Amino acid sequence: MDAIINEYKKYGVDTFYRLHSRDYENPHIDIIENLLSHAKTEWNISGNILDLCCGSGEVSHMLEDCNVDGIDPYTKELYEANTGNDCIPMTFKDIVENGIGKEYDFVICSYAMHLCEKSMLPMLLYRIGEVSDNLIILTPHKKPDCNGNFFKEVSRIKKERRTIVLYKNRLSNV
Repeated sequence: MDAIINEYKKYGVDTFYRLHSRDYENPHIDIIENLLSHAKTEWNISGNILDLCCGSGEVSHMLEDCNVDGIDPYTKELYEANTGNDCIPMTFKDIVENGIGKEYDFVICSYAMHLCEKSMLPMLLYRIGEVSDNLIILTPHKKPDCNGNFFKEVSRIKKERRTIVLYKNRLSNV
């Protein structure tokens, strides 16, 4: 498979995931595991976790000692089969319009937040801030920057041009 970004350009994100919803595997799993392993210890990631844009469950597998829920509009069946955890098939737009509902100790989004429409990102961050004081973004580049009215960056780990960032909810007392 070409780099996923090329597939996104070729088919569009929606079509790509419709075509690959049953066989998707993140090609960067090794680096995700490495970054998340460091972050889990350094940032004390525990408790109730939301794996936002959970894909096939790579992040959830790393957090098996936590209570993990998944959200992904495309890979619900694959995620549930791979992890045994529930997956809610919500899009970013669904979250913006309806909220998430349940509270979490951490929301983790791996290799997907940059796919949110720029105009929708502030409201998505607001909705995430309604349910969690901690947002973790794994990203293959510098996008998106989630610093702003709702979250502030408090820590960053970088490895092989990949980054994991911990943001704290500005409205919390933490």
